[in-house]
Amino acid sequence: MRKSKGKSTFDKEIRNPSFRAAFEKESAALEVSEFLAKQMADQEISVRALAERASVSPTVVQGIKSGRRTNIEYTTLKAITTALGYEIMFKRTHTTKAEMSLMVIGKAAKRQASGS
Repeated sequence: MRKSKGKSTFDKEIRNPSFRAAFEKESAALEVSEFLAKQMADQEISVRALAERASVSPTVVQGIKSGRRTNIEYTTLKAITTALGYEIMFKRTHTTKAEMSLMVIGKAAKRQASGS
């Protein structure tokens, strides 16, 4: 078995700003896609039914769910998450660049945290 002599190719590539930006965009799209697919399965809701509740096209919902649609407008994401019973909240991360991260928190979790 061959021993590693240092950093992996990924570790080297992630230092490249354009590679990092592309990676982060794809990673974020995958997170949204996985969240949507899981919630739809858990709630037993179809693409058409969710699209109707969110007042968006079924093509949009299917594109996000499949991961083909990666450039999602905030208003579209908000409408879909609201239709699933979730809300979007922004939380400051603990990075040196003070980047903002997007968190999707269920209404039940929010009520539990606030003691309601």
